[in-house]
Amino acid sequence: MQYSLLAQIFARDPRKEVRFPDVPLDQALAVLTQLEATLNELKAAPPPVQPAVATMEAMPPVVPAIDALAAMDGSLAGLATQIWRSRNRIIDPETGEPREEMRRIHRHIEAAIETFTEMGLTMKDWVNQPYDPGLPLKVLTFQPTPGIERDTVLEAVRPTVIWKDRLLQLGEVIVGIPQSPEEKTQ
Repeated sequence: MQYSLLAQIFARDPRKEVRFPDVPLDQALAVLTQLEATLNELKAAPPPVQPAVATMEAMPPVVPAIDALAAMDGSLAGLATQIWRSRNRIIDPETGEPREEMRRIHRHIEAAIETFTEMGLTMKDWVNQPYDPGLPLKVLTFQPTPGIERDTVLEAVRPTVIWKDRLLQLGEVIVGIPQSPEEKTQ
């Protein structure tokens, strides 16, 4: 009766004598020699060359990931713009305080803006700031305005939205320019 090595190891009664199968010594040496030869061939063979550039099928889809990131940027900028617009409608422009009927909603809008700030998102509308062509703004129109000495942002249609030093949205503004001397006399 022949027993496998596992059967002998996991025998129920380890005290029971089990006879190992007799293997001729010549056969065992031949198998050992064959294993050594195979091992030496594997050691001597150069390692398989990995291609430097993977094929397009093996590469992960990079473009859809970039498209998804751009879509998220656009959605985040759109959400920030809507919250900014809601805030501007709630606040009375004369007093700078929320209108009486909007005080409860104002708390939620301010909490949303605070959450954006914690995320690293900033919204800037540039109203009443001097206009500089290097600002991240798209000027919708330049409007001659009495009483100003230099180009100034009069109104914001959309805020500039920046997330962690990354521009998500250009602000859209109306810029007031000083009146020319001919316009002042008329």
